This record gives sequence, C-alpha cells and structure tokens, in this order.
Amino acid sequence: MKARGFEFFAPEGRRSLSLTCVKNNRDIDIAAWIKRLREKHSFVIDGGYGKLKGKTFRISNMGDETIESIGTLLAALDDTLE
Repeated sequence: MKARGFEFFAPEGRRSLSLTCVKNNRDIDIAAWIKRLREKHSFVIDGGYGKLKGKTFRISNMGDETIESIGTLLAALDDTLE
C-alpha cells in the first residue's frame, strides 16, 4: 500500500497478519472507491467503521489468499483508484 501512496494505520510491529488496515491519507472517497471496485472487479473491501469510517479501509489477507490472489486484488485497486 505504501507504493500506492498510502500509510498503514497500525505502527510497525503492531500490524495484524490476517487484516491490513490502511489510512486514507490520500483523502479519497472511500465509499465511491469501494463501489467502483465491487462493480468493476467484484472485490469487496471494508471502508472502516465508527470513528474510522472513511478514514481507513481494510483488506483481508487471511484464509485461502495467496500471493497471486492478493496481486489480482492490488491490480484491481490500482485500476479503480482515481
């Protein structure tokens, strides 16, 4: 996510292995981005909740995810970022 201009929400050493939470430091419209991602590529990511809604987004990297599947997601994220 750093290569895409984003920062991680949790500091180094405190990040989860199963979920990546990213700061919306680029100040994009997270809800609109998630909608484009879902409509164009059928991927769903979470736009945060509570106080963090719109300020973060979360990507699951648990379960059956592979380097290839995460790569496909990252390509879809790039394609739908404004």
